[in-house]
Amino acid sequence: MKTQSTYLLICTLLCAVFPVASHADLSLNPLKIFGKDKEFANVVPTQAEQRASFDLYQEGKGAQQKGSFSKALRRYKKITKDYPHTDAAPNAFARMGEIYRDTRKWDKSFDAFQAIIDNYPAYPGFDETLARQYELAEALMGGARGKILWVLPGFKNYDKAKEFMEKVYDNGPYSKTAPLALMNLAKIAQKQKDNDAAIDALDLLVNNHSESLLAAQAHLQLADIYASLVKGPTYDQGATLEAINYYEDFLILYPDSPLVANAEKSLVRMREIYAQNKLITADFYYTYRRNQRAALNFYNETITVAPDSEAAKIAKAKIEAINRGEKPTGTFRNPFGQ
Repeated sequence: MKTQSTYLLICTLLCAVFPVASHADLSLNPLKIFGKDKEFANVVPTQAEQRASFDLYQEGKGAQQKGSFSKALRRYKKITKDYPHTDAAPNAFARMGEIYRDTRKWDKSFDAFQAIIDNYPAYPGFDETLARQYELAEALMGGARGKILWVLPGFKNYDKAKEFMEKVYDNGPYSKTAPLALMNLAKIAQKQKDNDAAIDALDLLVNNHSESLLAAQAHLQLADIYASLVKGPTYDQGATLEAINYYEDFLILYPDSPLVANAEKSLVRMREIYAQNKLITADFYYTYRRNQRAALNFYNETITVAPDSEAAKIAKAKIEAINRGEKPTGTFRNPFGQ
């Protein structure tokens, strides 16, 4: 009996504190009980709210033009807090982003622009907002400094620039700024000696933005990165093959590029390394395994890979020697040690 009375008392108190929801809103939303409702996108502002926010915006704009940034920010913040569903709200966030940018508060500026993207997807200035975010990221890449550190020598904040660039791409993966963001992410990754991240960014660029003016550069950059990973003919040739493929793709897709000569020269070098690898393998089978069939296959592959290389000349001579019946001079090695 005591337990039942206690239960009824609790229910009565809850009803007093939180009135019963109407039939139109039976679901309990924790945001509506304990805080401000964040779902304002579908709220239709009243005429009075529109007017109040417009007046505040005009006051903030006037203060901003006079250089009174603190006063302007107070007006804009009041709009975003009290009238977030009005037409003036996204413009207020944009103005806040401009003020924070001009006062070198990069994080606050970026966050203000991000608020537009997160809360106002139909905002007419969406592309321009992305562009402003991209400019902030690019500024940090170039050594932009915060207000407190303006007297110190510039340094490139690659970590923060990377964070901003990644967000720019996530916000608009098929926007005009997307290829630029990916190219800069690749540059940052290379500066930080993270070839895997650079390859991932460039791969997205060439596959998802093949129409971009940066696609040709991305193809060549991918080839160059893989070429830089090549250690020589005696090592694994995975990177060599990737470099060859990207150089070949570049030459096929962009025959009129001014970088064709550089690509052709690099392709010849990669093919020579790969041909040397084939030659070494062929010599191994010919000299140490006494397997002429396997040796001939690899000698022929050497010639196919780079027909004008020094390795190809040696391979041709070895094939002629085999055809004459000459025996190798090296010591035979049984693969199973018996």
